[in-house]
Amino acid sequence: DGWDDEGEGGGVVLDSASDEHVNYELMESFEIDPDGGGEPEQPNVYAATNLKDGVLGCLEELQATAKGYVSSNFTDPSTPKHHKLNSLLLLPFTALRFASVPLTAPEEYGRGSLFLSTLCWPFWVEFYALWEHDTVLGWGTIFFMHASAAVAALLVARHCPVRRGDDPLSPPMVFAVPLAILGFVIAATWIDFVADQLVAALQYVGVVLHIPSAVLGLTVLAWGNSVGDLSTNISMAKRGLGNMSITACFAGPVFNFLVGLGVGLHLLANKSGVSSVSITFGPAIWAGLAFMLLNCVMILAAGLVRGEGFIPKEYAYLSLAIYVVYLLTCLGLEFGGV
Repeated sequence: DGWDDEGEGGGVVLDSASDEHVNYELMESFEIDPDGGGEPEQPNVYAATNLKDGVLGCLEELQATAKGYVSSNFTDPSTPKHHKLNSLLLLPFTALRFASVPLTAPEEYGRGSLFLSTLCWPFWVEFYALWEHDTVLGWGTIFFMHASAAVAALLVARHCPVRRGDDPLSPPMVFAVPLAILGFVIAATWIDFVADQLVAALQYVGVVLHIPSAVLGLTVLAWGNSVGDLSTNISMAKRGLGNMSITACFAGPVFNFLVGLGVGLHLLANKSGVSSVSITFGPAIWAGLAFMLLNCVMILAAGLVRGEGFIPKEYAYLSLAIYVVYLLTCLGLEFGGV
């Protein structure tokens, strides 16, 4: 398969490397103990011996990944029909995300997929800038993005490892850190894009069904704008990062209030040529601020008094109850019934 145990045909076994510089690089990347005879902790990890073999190896991995995806989602007789239909409908978006978002986490890492996403992310940025912001990037910017992406992708193909087996693996830190940051930025643009399309679809449904704008704004539009944060926070909580998830719940609105509102008003002032903008706080906004304050106080009380430093599970029900009361209050204020 091009990755034999002799280190020929595009791969090299880590513990068979003889060059001193290569040994030092492998020790740096894969934590080989220099005092333990050079035996690697990850004996099934391989790296390409040259650039050509690395690129060819990435292409072979991508081909194998595509065959595995088709087999598990479409040709496997045990796959339910509804799952096949769902996979077929999601295939364009799945392929685009796969080709544009670099993933370096051990559970998600693959040298072929990282090579492809590192090479192709500029195409997504160009589309995102044009679709979401009506901006056509300059030729200089486009050339710089594609040139840097091509160089980075070739470095990934040459120096990033590939493993036989299913054990988790991640690229060396010199690649993992910048590519993880890049992947975070690209993923944020994806969330923004999907959220905007969801909000547009909900607005269309509201117009067709003659749902009042006040109801849309308080319900489905507000939920649509929060889908990205909701999915991210739930994902972090499931991974055991409870503190990070709770912090993000509060840091997100603070960022929106201070940075989003501040930058938005600044851009509006520069575009319109005015030095001030008149803003009216309606009853629903004051009610929202009051319920936000109530929620903060209740979280502190639940965590410090009842939970002794931990937020009890039962608070989830109280939080949902507070939101339902807030929603009913705002709807009553909007329609003049309260």
